[in-house]
Formats: sequence, structure tokens, C-alpha cells
Amino acid sequence: MWKHKLNIAVALSTLLIVILIFRNSPYLWLWISFVISNFIVFLVFGIVFLRFQYFYPGIFRNSDPEVILTFDDGPDPVQTPRILDILHKHGIRAIFFVIGRKALEHPEILQRIISEGHMVGNHTQNHSLFFAMLHSKKVAEEIDQFSQNIEPLLSEKITIFRPPIGYTNPKIARALKKRKLKILAWSVRSYDSFKNKEALMKRLMRTRPRSIVLLHDNLEQTADILEDYIIQARANGIIFANQENLKKFIHEINK
Repeated sequence: MWKHKLNIAVALSTLLIVILIFRNSPYLWLWISFVISNFIVFLVFGIVFLRFQYFYPGIFRNSDPEVILTFDDGPDPVQTPRILDILHKHGIRAIFFVIGRKALEHPEILQRIISEGHMVGNHTQNHSLFFAMLHSKKVAEEIDQFSQNIEPLLSEKITIFRPPIGYTNPKIARALKKRKLKILAWSVRSYDSFKNKEALMKRLMRTRPRSIVLLHDNLEQTADILEDYIIQARANGIIFANQENLKKFIHEINK
């Protein structure tokens, strides 16, 4: 949040200087527009790009060499079981950022995720595409409803969060800070929403040790290429996280 406060302070002080220097100049409004535009650009970058950590800090890499696979937007009745089968076959454990509403619709899949040693993160109750635009009260409700509905099914407190679409703002930051939730971001974004499997594989092969990979377990193309990706990545020396690795990772980020 300090970056946002700094941006505001710089913008206001710059505006004051511009007005003092150019108050009699015909270009005054041009300079004012320039200052405001710069402020807005930084603000938009802060909202859209988690890596900028403009409003709230995030975790982007594993401190250990293992690669952590993360899956958003499930559980899906068709694709999530396919993905779980592949992960089980290869002895890999992942983090699933489930949508609360979907998890309640498919509790048997959620229980399978847990029983097979995967971790679960908070991805809000309904995954509104306009989550970042919601009122502060509604933002808090989306986070709390997830916790109230899902944590009893897991018998443990969920401490990691991933915002829908990956957008943040002061409202979200305040809600997360109050609840002591950590944002788990990513270092490799697969863009698996695009259906070109060849391009998807090419992006995924950017995986390096310590990477956190963003995938979606509600997409057919992701399930289709997952095993090939795992095999090729391992041939390149990549080690994927197991249950012990994930527990250590979660413990370290919660210190």
C-alpha cells in the first residue's frame, strides 16, 4: 500500500509545483493533464499487475527449487478429475484455488483434492469478474463466505488467497490484511484460456526451478496437455512439488 500512498504524494506535490511554476502559462492545463495521466498509469498498473505489488505484497516464487503447480476456477466435474488423475500418476501435489460456490456443488471433488494431498486456496465464493469493482463490504463478504463454507470441510484454516482475474486495489488489500491472508501469485502464467495447445506448451516450457505456475482446472486444453508438459519439463530437469514440499512452502510464507 505504501507504493499507492507514495504515488498519491508525488502526484499532489508535482501538481502543486506545476501550478506554482506555470500558473500564468497557457500550458498549465497541459502540464496538469500530464501529471494526472502519469498518476492514472501507475494506478492502473497497480490494479492489473500483481507483480507490481502496488497495493499488497504477493508471493511469486518458491524459495526451494521445486516447481509449484496451481489451478484456478474449479472444481470442474469433468476436467478436475482428469487433472487429479494425472497429478496422482506422476506423484505431484498442487494448490487448487477453488471457487466456493463450485466446491459446494462438487464436494466429492473437493474431498478428493484434500485426500490426495493437495492444498486449497481462497478464490472467493463466486469469482465475480467485477470483484475489484465491488463495494468494500461485498469484497469482504466474498472472502468470508468462502472461508465459512469451505474451511469446515477441510478442518483447517486457509491462509492463501488469489484474487479473481488477478486484480487488486485498496479495498481488497484492507480485507486481506485484516484477515491475515497471503496473496499467492505466479511466476509463469500459462494463458491456458487460449485454446492453442502448441502455444500453451511453448509458454509452459518457460518453467524454471522455483516457479509457481498458473493453470486452470476447468479447461479442457489444460487437461489435454498437462501430462505432456510434466514429462517434457521433467526431461529438462524440473522437479515438481510433492505434499511435503507444499506443506513446507505454506508454513514458510505464513511465518
